[in-house]
Amino acid sequence: MRADTLGRVTTHRAKPLIIRGGLARTFGSLASFLALLFLILGFYLLEDAFEHPLNAQATAVLAAAFSITVAAILLYFLLKPRLGKRSRTMGFRRAG
Repeated sequence: MRADTLGRVTTHRAKPLIIRGGLARTFGSLASFLALLFLILGFYLLEDAFEHPLNAQATAVLAAAFSITVAAILLYFLLKPRLGKRSRTMGFRRAG
């Protein structure tokens, strides 16, 4: 290897995996798929209740509302901004 190549490799500082990773980044695609699935299921159940109001059960309407609520909660936690970068030692206090 050439000497200038070694200098560039050693000065490069990559971010640690703990900083680059996170729940939203790790499980984001799975959570967004589940949110979309819950949203479609909830709208399907509500649409069926609106099409056939005499045959609609209260359980189906409650299940649709629950499904849409779970989808909204999943989307909120996926899309909410982080509060800033916190260090890992910030939460620990010294007793003394």
